[in-house]
Amino acid sequence: MESKLETKQKTNNTVVKLTESAMMIAVATLLSMAKLLDMPYGGSVTLASMLPLVIIAYRYGTGWGLLTGFAYGAVQLALGGPKNIGYLPVRDFISVATLIVADYLLAFAVLGLGGVFRKLCARQATALTLGSILVAILRYGCHVLAGWTVWAQFDLSKAGLLYSLSYNATYMLPEMLILVVAAIFLGNALDFRSEGLKPLPKLEKTNAGSGLLMAALSLFTFALCFDTIQIFSKLQDPDSGVFVSNGLKDVKWLLVALVTVLCFAAGIALLAVRHNIEASAEETTKEIEKEPEAEETPEA
Repeated sequence: MESKLETKQKTNNTVVKLTESAMMIAVATLLSMAKLLDMPYGGSVTLASMLPLVIIAYRYGTGWGLLTGFAYGAVQLALGGPKNIGYLPVRDFISVATLIVADYLLAFAVLGLGGVFRKLCARQATALTLGSILVAILRYGCHVLAGWTVWAQFDLSKAGLLYSLSYNATYMLPEMLILVVAAIFLGNALDFRSEGLKPLPKLEKTNAGSGLLMAALSLFTFALCFDTIQIFSKLQDPDSGVFVSNGLKDVKWLLVALVTVLCFAAGIALLAVRHNIEASAEETTKEIEKEPEAEETPEA
């Protein structure tokens, strides 16, 4: 038999978890509205809107995370579902039901798996980063399934899967990069394992190294977003929504190539500088650790 004190403590813990989860859903919803790129046929790149749900899953486990993710999916369905489903030239029950379940409820419920690496990784930042990559891939798979259900009914036939894979990748890849950058930064700054959010004793990465990493990933993300706007906005008829391959001739390929090469070259250069900085820092640390030993060596 549980005592009244234990029952009250469990109730208080549940209230705290419900309150915190509701706040994180609200934060995630606000971040989802801050769109860096809004695709014309569904999908967007946001300011790491998935991270609050990943943090909840990391703090309270997979079961609670799945419920929170499902609730967030229901909120996203209520806010954007009618608009995104309404533009589609498909009205049969199977397609609409698949879009609702796969594109919203299931796609965001999988964010509850973002904490599965907590017990496998000693470093919090590593666990959050791996969890973020996992849920981004799973969400991408859900969107691909939903898109394939719709576009396979047109003249695409088997190409419907290929189109869904490529279209959804154009916004989910930048979304994942932004999510990973945010997970690395917050994972090295705040302790999400404690009851209250507290700063970690010290950052596990140098500030310069973290800044260069974020700058490099930002350049990669910008290039991918730019390519998305230039290419995929030309691949569907704005009236019927049908895939039109001849739209590729209207793409400014020289501009796409120039921006992509410059951004990726600059990003790789920043990563190289970051590697040199961290290597120098490690050598300095090793030298400092050896100095006391040299001083303690007795004279002959």
